[in-house]
Order: sequence, then C-alpha cells, then structure tokens
Amino acid sequence: MPTVLIADDSPTLRRIVSTVLERAGYTIVTAEDGVEAVQAAFRHQPDAIILDVQMPRLSGYVAARLLKDDWQTTEIPLVLLTSLDAASDRYWGAQTGADRFLTKDFEAPDLVAALGEVINAADEARGGRPRMSADAVELGDDEVLARVSELLDRKLFEASVSAEVTQLAADVHGFEKTVAGVLGVLGRVVDYDMAAVCMLDDRATYLTVARESSQQQYNEFFGAIADAATQVTNAPVMVHDLLPRVADPNGLLGLDDEGRMATFLSMPLRAGGRIVGCLALSSATKNAFGEASLNTLRLVEQPAAVVISNARLAGHTASV
Repeated sequence: MPTVLIADDSPTLRRIVSTVLERAGYTIVTAEDGVEAVQAAFRHQPDAIILDVQMPRLSGYVAARLLKDDWQTTEIPLVLLTSLDAASDRYWGAQTGADRFLTKDFEAPDLVAALGEVINAADEARGGRPRMSADAVELGDDEVLARVSELLDRKLFEASVSAEVTQLAADVHGFEKTVAGVLGVLGRVVDYDMAAVCMLDDRATYLTVARESSQQQYNEFFGAIADAATQVTNAPVMVHDLLPRVADPNGLLGLDDEGRMATFLSMPLRAGGRIVGCLALSSATKNAFGEASLNTLRLVEQPAAVVISNARLAGHTASV
C-alpha cells in the first residue's frame, strides 16, 4: 500500500487531504511545517509527497528544492498544494523540481488522479528500476536548516558563475576575447593547468595556460582534445587537424621540464540544438577534477556555448 506524506500547517486541510487519500487506499504520514516535512521524508521514504507552499519555518518551495536535490529523496514524486495560482507561482513551483502544482480548491477525484499520475510517471521514468532510497535517516532541526543553507549557498554560486559567463556577451567584443573570457571565468572556479575550447566547424582550438606546464603535457592535452572531438562528432579527428591558438602571456608553457598530463576532463558545448565545440581541461595532478569541477563544467556549458556560438556568428556576419 503506497505511503504519502502530507505537509500542511492547517489541521483542517491535513485532515481533508488525509481522508481523501486514505479512502483511495493510501497510507498517510503528516507533517505540520517544512522542517517536519523534510524530516518525515527522510524518516519514512514515502512513495509520494504533498507539500503546502506557505508553511512556517520552511516554505514548501524550499523544502521541495531540498528534497529534489538529495539522492535519497530526489525520485519521490512531489505535488505542491497551494492557494497561490499566479503564473509566477506555477513557474516557481516548476523550478523547485515539483512534479505537479495543484490549488487548494481541488476536487477529491482531481487530487487522487493527480497523485496516481505522478507516481505512475515516476515509475515509468525509472524504466522498471526500483526507486533509489536509503535506510531511515533521523535529521534534527539544525541539520535540516544546515542543509538548506548549504543548498542556497550552492545555488547562489551557480547563479553567479552562470551570470558572469552570460555577461561576457555584453562586455566583451570579438570571438577570441569571448573565448578567453569564458576560460578566465572557469579558471577562477576550477584549478587547471591548461584549458581549451575546440570549435568543431574549423577545428580552431583556443588554449590558455594558467600554470607552469611542460611541452609534453601540452602535446598530450591536444591528443586528448582530438579524441574528445572524435567522440562528439563520430568522425576521426587527428591532432594535426586541430589549429592551435595559444594564449600564454606569462610564458608558463615549457617551464616544467618533466610534467605530464595526469587528469583530463572535457564536455561538449551545445548551442542551437547542435554541438558546436568541446571545452577541455588539463592538469599534471592526479584526480585534479572531482565532482565539484564536473558540476561546474556542467553549469558553465550551456551559457558558455551560447555566448561563444553567438560571438562566432557575429564575427562571421561582420566579415561578410
């Protein structure tokens, strides 16, 4: 029998929703505010969650973001239930990762149908795989609020980096300067020795040197870039096909006599529905790029691809 967590600060609404769903065959767990909702979700690992948006201590929006951000609860289908029905409210609800947004003037059959739909959709999305879940976890109030603080800090970081990359479109003119600007932003949040953007249309490869690097590491980096370009294009790309454009204003390339590339990381750049290039990083340090670096690359990939692609298009247009 599926278990549903209902979180609402109104005893009346909790009772109404509980009665409707119990009659439909669900087992009910309740919470009175957003903090209790998060605690109950980790404790009971329910099959679905219904959250009121306006709750004490922690709003439904924040609770939903927190639950959808954690692997232990991210696959639990989540319905936001609220008296708010402006377009901005529905938009913000979608941004939390919620699977459905219902207003409190719902009819009982609508609620039951919506809950069944989100549970079935979650099952289908997993393709028959059991939902990821963990053993019951007991979280204190302070632990919940600490997780919220960590999440908000990370979202602020992500928004700041993305905004800085996007701002290059207004502040920087010229294709090569735009690429240099993107790699400069990346260099402030990821530690790398060398970074490059390889454009797939003409194989031009723009590389910046951030730390002392050997010629051997440089050569190995270009070999890895060619392999990455081959993978995303499904066509052979050789090192001699790449056209290097190297930015090394401090003369760091060649200062390291023996260093070799120990870590390589790349990601395709997609814009306008197609892959326009590859973003690549190199380091002489083993395991230099962890999950945080990969997440940052994923964050930068879309705005970087758009900014770089638009700068390339503007350059071509200007030269016609």
